[in-house]
Amino acid sequence: MITTKEVKVKVPEEFTSKYIEDELKKMGLDVLRWAITDFDDEYYTLNLAVVKD
Repeated sequence: MITTKEVKVKVPEEFTSKYIEDELKKMGLDVLRWAITDFDDEYYTLNLAVVKD
């Protein structure tokens, strides 16, 4: 099943999509798509489409 989820990821000194993808892997998520939907000084808020067992 595919579902959506919202997570927060710390803002790095230098932003790269690889950084975001590595952080999502650390969370153990099987991500199909991600998008930054909000941010502040400390965190990016990401909307994800994830595969769920």
